[in-house]
Amino acid sequence: MIYGYNGGSISFCDGGIRLSAPLFSVVVPAYNQHKFINSCLKSLQNQTVTDFEVFVVDDCSTDDTADQIAAFVARDNRFHLVAHAHNRGVSAARNSGMARAHGQYLCFIDGDDWVDTNFLANFQAAYRDHPGSQLVICDHYGYLSVPSKSKVYNQKQLIDNINFGTVGGFAWNKCFIREIITDHQLKFNETIDFLEDQLFAFQYANYVHQAPYIATKTYHYRWRFRSNLAHFGIPFFVARRKMLKLLKQQPTAVPDDDLK
Repeated sequence: MIYGYNGGSISFCDGGIRLSAPLFSVVVPAYNQHKFINSCLKSLQNQTVTDFEVFVVDDCSTDDTADQIAAFVARDNRFHLVAHAHNRGVSAARNSGMARAHGQYLCFIDGDDWVDTNFLANFQAAYRDHPGSQLVICDHYGYLSVPSKSKVYNQKQLIDNINFGTVGGFAWNKCFIREIITDHQLKFNETIDFLEDQLFAFQYANYVHQAPYIATKTYHYRWRFRSNLAHFGIPFFVARRKMLKLLKQQPTAVPDDDLK
């Protein structure tokens, strides 16, 4: 099946009533984001594209993160709180949000980051300008950004750049087509807590024929020294070996040579 932009909204039936689904679903995993969650959600509220829903997944925070989210939800009915009864990790949080999404497109934003007002609009424009695309990637500030001009990747180029390059393995700089995820039952692997988003990106790439990359920076990654530093060196290579082992256990468009 070929997936791509069709220019319109989608609908679904709920109890016999025809409801219009939003254009975008945004999933925000959050754990102990007392300092940052409000600015993250405000940046979404200020989007120039207004046809969206947001699922903020509180992963059993021990601070007032859930209270801040609840207050925000009370003021804007496009925002929804999903509360975990116990801490399950970022992959489980993303999966919980995905399971509730109805939008044509799906994006992820980490609870301590924020986005420019044209974050969603640029994704929408890229899908419109490049019919037949199954993924759009944006440039970003703050973490392992590889400068490049705007371009359109084929599948092999996409995989190469998820591995090491402009695309990266991040979940938060990409706009996915939700139907691809649901049709192929894609989920974030909850047994790993590092490079889980790169594993998901490789799995999704199986179904991508064309993917525009937008050189405009619209995502702001908040560099947090201790947590980011902990992922360098030996922990990175151990996690990467585990991620590649999981990837090779399933059918994939990623050649072994590309993963060395």
